[in-house]
Amino acid sequence: MANIISSLNIKLEAAKIRGIQMAIAEMYNHQTIRCPVHLSIGQEYWLPLLKILRSDKDRFFSSHRSHSIYLALSDDLDSYLSELYGLKEGVTNGRGGSMHLKSLKEGLEASIPIVGSSIGLSLGSALSHKLLENNICRTISYFGDGACEEGIFHESLNIAGVYDLPILFICENNMYSCNTHIKRRQTSSDMNRFAKSHNIKNDRIEINEELDSIIDKLKKAFKESSKSPYFLEINSYRLFEHCGHKLDISTGDRNIEEFKFFEAQDRVSKWIKEDKLICDSYDKAYQECIRRSKIFADETISLKKI
Repeated sequence: MANIISSLNIKLEAAKIRGIQMAIAEMYNHQTIRCPVHLSIGQEYWLPLLKILRSDKDRFFSSHRSHSIYLALSDDLDSYLSELYGLKEGVTNGRGGSMHLKSLKEGLEASIPIVGSSIGLSLGSALSHKLLENNICRTISYFGDGACEEGIFHESLNIAGVYDLPILFICENNMYSCNTHIKRRQTSSDMNRFAKSHNIKNDRIEINEELDSIIDKLKKAFKESSKSPYFLEINSYRLFEHCGHKLDISTGDRNIEEFKFFEAQDRVSKWIKEDKLICDSYDKAYQECIRRSKIFADETISLKKI
């Protein structure tokens, strides 16, 4: 039942993820982080459930927008920041940067910036489990609506359906591929239509859906995908630009009316404003990330002088 999972804990973790990302945006603004950053500010409201519902035997594969899924799964902030600053202590020894975040300890196998390419990797993971019965429970493939326009996405759904693979496709639909609205790219904003065409069980989470309902849908998705493919579309809205630290109101197809409408629905901001505990979680995460970032920034500057 949904009430087994603490709603407060989800809100606290979502606020923590928001605080860290806001700190990253601040440091990026001051040009202390030089690798591109693709933030998920506005999309964090469901992410804490990944850590709660996952099994130790699950494998995760992410798109280029990997800050959110890394922070949802891992508490290793130092390795995360080291990677953004290009230091050898980073999650890929400072060689991958923002778009290649990983945490093998937590099951995050890879984050790939080429749109849709991580879906093929996740399919291979699920297929290997099916054929070899190896030490995997399920594979989670995390991508955006833009990836649904790639051939590998459709081929992967077909194979997952034909071979009945244990894989959970999570499509985070924020309506934009870079700066282009979905209305200019597809005939429908319903990503589940692709799952239906391959007879894959599917569901949808709406941006304003009640938290208890979100919990139930994600619990069902994790349960179903341990045996057969499952497709979950999660609707959200990205408040910051495709790549960078600015609010996304001046590029591409967005207009101020649309931005203000979805900004008013941003539930993480509401949680922070309404509850002191949640606000404290945000503030603590933000300040700690700023403090550590300055240490890593100084280390990067020192290395450049050598």
